[in-house]
Amino acid sequence: MKEIFIASKNASLSNYLYLILDEICPTTFSLANEYSEGVDLIVVDSENISPAEIEKYKQEIPKVLFCFELRPLLIQYTSRFDINGIISLSMEASDILKTLQVALENDIYYNEVMIGMLFSNKANRIAEKIKSLTDRENEILILMMKDLTNEEIAQNLNLSVRTVNAHKGNIMRKIGSKTTSGLIQTLLDYSADFRNSL
Repeated sequence: MKEIFIASKNASLSNYLYLILDEICPTTFSLANEYSEGVDLIVVDSENISPAEIEKYKQEIPKVLFCFELRPLLIQYTSRFDINGIISLSMEASDILKTLQVALENDIYYNEVMIGMLFSNKANRIAEKIKSLTDRENEILILMMKDLTNEEIAQNLNLSVRTVNAHKGNIMRKIGSKTTSGLIQTLLDYSADFRNSL
């Protein structure tokens, strides 16, 4: 029997996965109560575990990401960490089982939807645009996402309001957003770092 550890701060996720695994393969998997080097697979809840937390798990142990819905930001997780697959609430039980079985063999499996996202030109273009932001622009964006006003951002970073506005204009131009709300939504959809900075 293979032992799976679920890295999540959400007890309902563990219960959900347990019910699915118990239904589709009751004699194949068991859930570990805590992380140890003896586990065979780690399922990481990408909704509430930060990239820094993912890094603490041993690289040799296969990892599968869990998400409520497949989103382009998961592309960043797959490229930054050794991820063997992604499962979501919207997937068929057979796809979840296949993902887990392939991961246990330390191989990689993505369903058709995720493969489409991984090779999406739009997702890759937006990821490149986000990477083109300067350190100062990243600082301003994080403060914007925390709902600070231009005056508060200026005070926080020891800048003038005019300089903050200039940076915001550059950010909007680089990302290609017309509104602040559109910019924030793009960052939440396509950037794990910005999503987890909140």
